[in-house]
Amino acid sequence: MIFACMILTVSAAVTVLAVRFLLMRGIDRVCLALQLSNKTRGQLVGYVTSVPEFTIVVAAGLSGVFDAGFWNIASSNIINFGLFLIALFAYGQHRDLLSLQLLDEVGFGVLSIAVPLAMHALAVTINGGVALLLLAFFGLYKLIDLRLNRPVRVPEAAAEPSGEGPLRGMAAILVGVLIVLVAGRFLGSSAHALIVELKMPSWIVGWVLGFITSLPEAVSFFEIFRLEKQRGRLHRIDDAQQGLDALVASNMSNLGLILPAGMGVYVLAQ
Repeated sequence: MIFACMILTVSAAVTVLAVRFLLMRGIDRVCLALQLSNKTRGQLVGYVTSVPEFTIVVAAGLSGVFDAGFWNIASSNIINFGLFLIALFAYGQHRDLLSLQLLDEVGFGVLSIAVPLAMHALAVTINGGVALLLLAFFGLYKLIDLRLNRPVRVPEAAAEPSGEGPLRGMAAILVGVLIVLVAGRFLGSSAHALIVELKMPSWIVGWVLGFITSLPEAVSFFEIFRLEKQRGRLHRIDDAQQGLDALVASNMSNLGLILPAGMGVYVLAQ
């Protein structure tokens, strides 16, 4: 048990460092160089910080302990929402949640928590049909998001000059993702050890993993506001928009892409 806990701790620390110094900086450089909007930047952050959940859910499906993977997703979505609110209040941006501009993202953020809890309450069976429904739900989210929030580029006059092209940022993202994938694999193997060898309930292990895999999102939320404060742009709704999009993109990809992938792996592995 001590060895498994040590692996969990080291993997979590490596993941946080990779997100803070590689993924976030890489995304920032790419978005500045390509003049991408705050919304696009936030969604990129959200998708990238969901890599640990993907690794763990697939590993859990292969190991036959899918319950831990499910609770990793459910708990991670709940914890992510709580961490975002903490960051929002810490930087005095909480009133932005009342803005009509953010209403659709707030709604999908709530649904990303409600759906997995409803699945548990209804004892939904793991099968291909449920996986397809979750994929369709993600597709509906993207369709509504594109209809209500058309992507825009930051005008050159408003963009902060990065002094470099996007290649260095892309390289940092790639290296960061690879490190997070490896760390996530170790997290998944630790979950298997705790459940199978030490007989720990899968839901407890899932919540522990949910907390650990939410650390990248926690880092990203506070980093978004820190960078905006550093640039003298804090207390504009754009930073709340970026953080909320990071939250929703992460939670919805957890629910609508990663969970179905884990279901498929689990069904095929049986």
